Amino acid sequence: MPPTRIRIILRYIEILDRKDLDEYGEFVFRFKTSIPDRGVEREVRIPESGHYSISDHPSMNRLRLDKVLFEGEAADDDTLVLEASGEELDILSPNDQLEEYRREFTGPVAKWIGRYSPWDEGSDEVTDSEQLEDWRLSFEIEDIS
Repeated sequence: MPPTRIRIILRYIEILDRKDLDEYGEFVFRFKTSIPDRGVEREVRIPESGHYSISDHPSMNRLRLDKVLFEGEAADDDTLVLEASGEELDILSPNDQLEEYRREFTGPVAKWIGRYSPWDEGSDEVTDSEQLEDWRLSFEIEDIS
C-alpha cells in the first residue's frame, strides 16, 4: 500500500499555570514531529520569534493557533512521534519548563486520523495524554492524499 499524505495541525494550547508572579506568563513552545523509520524530522517553534503572553485565568488562557506542525508521507509500518515542550521565560531567574508531551502513533495510518484533545479518551477521571499538569493541547491529524 502506498504511503498516505498527512498533515498535523495544532489547534490550541491552554495554559493552566502561568508560572509567573504577574498576570501573564511569557511562553514559547517547541514541537518535534518525526518518523524515525524514514529519517524524517521536523521542528517548529511557536511563535516563530518572540513569545506569547498568556494568563492562566480561565477566560484568557486558551490560545487558538491552527498551525501546521507537519506535512508529509507516512506508511502503515511507520511510527509517528509527536513531542512538545514549552517554557515560561523569565528575566531575573531561570526559565520555567512545562511538562513535556510525547505521543507515538503506530499501526495503520488510517487509525491516526482524527482530533486529539483533552478528555477525548474518557471522562474527567481518566488521565488524557493531551491534559498535562500545567498545560493542555489539541491537534488534528488529517489525511490529505
